[in-house]
Amino acid sequence: MRLAVCEWQKLFRLPALWVFLGLCLAFNGLLLAEPSPYDRAFFNETSSDAVALGQRADNGFRARLAALPYTENREILRQSVMRTEDIFETYSTEELAAFYQKATAGDPIAQSILTRKYELLQNRADHLAQTDAALDLYAGPITHDSHQYLYNRLLRAIVTEGILLGVLCTLYLMGCEKRTGTQNLICTSRTGRRLWRRKMRISLAASLGFYALLAAAALGPYLFLWNYDGIWDSSVSSQFNYYSDLFFVRPFLTWTDLTVKQYFIAMILAGGVLVLVFTMLTAAVGLWLKHTYAAAVAVTALCSVSVGLSIAASNSGWWTAYLLLTFSPVSLWLSFNCWFTEMGLSAAIPWQETVGLSLGLFVWGGLTAFTLRSFERKEDVS
Repeated sequence: MRLAVCEWQKLFRLPALWVFLGLCLAFNGLLLAEPSPYDRAFFNETSSDAVALGQRADNGFRARLAALPYTENREILRQSVMRTEDIFETYSTEELAAFYQKATAGDPIAQSILTRKYELLQNRADHLAQTDAALDLYAGPITHDSHQYLYNRLLRAIVTEGILLGVLCTLYLMGCEKRTGTQNLICTSRTGRRLWRRKMRISLAASLGFYALLAAAALGPYLFLWNYDGIWDSSVSSQFNYYSDLFFVRPFLTWTDLTVKQYFIAMILAGGVLVLVFTMLTAAVGLWLKHTYAAAVAVTALCSVSVGLSIAASNSGWWTAYLLLTFSPVSLWLSFNCWFTEMGLSAAIPWQETVGLSLGLFVWGGLTAFTLRSFERKEDVS
């Protein structure tokens, strides 16, 4: 226990950690102030109306909305729901499949993989047609912008900061004994070398702890400013929600039925898993190289090479290789704002983010365990 307390004290005495954390909190504050007051007012009024009227934008909803006192925002909302229909009743994924067939021309394996994915997506569209999920209001005409602001801007920033703090904590703890000149003395025994196993556990706990702190510090004020009372129970696959890949706009089709609240929680939890994956990646590299600065450069290079290989594969038309690279942690981070959907060219299979995160935990967790065992067995760790 005393060793664990000592390691936590080392971490908390690192000035760069608190400076970076302060910068992250300040940056998130700027992000919270980014949306216009009009957008927030429209969102909040729509949510308040949804509390009274319900989320299903059918004829009854339109009649009840028309009976409410006139406001400019309600008039905009009324016009947006005048012709709502269940878009999934006639929705076909064949157009998406044809689009990606053309985009990946020259690679029949990639074409067959993507065609199979969109065949499975058609089953989801048919199911959503039966549940009338498309008729849910979500936030009406401001749905897309507010959804992308939350997940592509604010929550992506929080996850990125959690990753960077996890990397910083891991690099510092793994290399602080070498910098202070005490590593050779500690590592004269196998018991001493087992200290790095404790460091690994503390790095994982610290990365999750800082991620949770950043999430609470940003999402708490966000939920205070943005009223979700009438929105939480809406389907996230409302016809008002969409995203685009390669400039091709498509509905926000998830692989299972998710309300706005369920999607919000799932994204926060999955973001935490991605933070853990990058922390273990850093630990494996740090233990292998046994040098803090070299490990920092190597982690940066590894992430850069992953992006470079994806770009090279797409430019060369090696789409099968490109789809394999979409399972990498960096590719998963890049596609963060459309997790739990079909994700376009950023996914080869359904539930790509879930499979990719699981693979990341397995691969980098396994490599971390392997390097720890190797480190503990070696008498010369200089």
